[in-house]
Amino acid sequence: MKNSRRKIAALIICLVAVIAIVSGSLAWYSSTNSVTQIASLAGFSTKADVYLADESGKESRIKQDENGLFILSANPEDDNFIGNLKIKVIHRGYANSYVRVKMSVQWTMPDGTVTQNVLLPFEFADKWYDNRENDYCVYYTEDTGLFESYDKSIITDFNSEMFAQKTMTKDAVAKLAVTVESVQVNRYQQIWGIEALPWK
Repeated sequence: MKNSRRKIAALIICLVAVIAIVSGSLAWYSSTNSVTQIASLAGFSTKADVYLADESGKESRIKQDENGLFILSANPEDDNFIGNLKIKVIHRGYANSYVRVKMSVQWTMPDGTVTQNVLLPFEFADKWYDNRENDYCVYYTEDTGLFESYDKSIITDFNSEMFAQKTMTKDAVAKLAVTVESVQVNRYQQIWGIEALPWK
């Protein structure tokens, strides 16, 4: 009887270890459904429109993998070049709230080597604060009740020269997770788990 209990206990410990390992490997593109549900209950909703726009302004959709991650290229000649990335935030509601966009990038090199969360040289629109070095997020620096009139991408430019100086090769493939989150102004500490707003 004791041996059976020990075997069951050992099996449970192994399962917990496996779950922890899998969770850790997938954490970089983890979902925020709970945050979205809380926001909906609070009377507002937020989403991101993620697309590509080339130098001429022509827009196109980005291919996604089976997990919903956006597939992008390091090659400037490709249609899905990371430098053509655009993110439009659409926020609607009646409660004052803060908005942030999380961008997590995983690069796979031709030899199979994986590099996670390379800080990409994007430039962001006015009133957006780049805090990606600390939490991979870009924050809108004003509380907002109605945000639906914002009809342009938060990304305004991409520094191709700086990107080329990185060790990335043109054959590298990126998988990008974009998560937009909104929270009532008096609940950001509780929901986002931060003590203070980063731009203050």
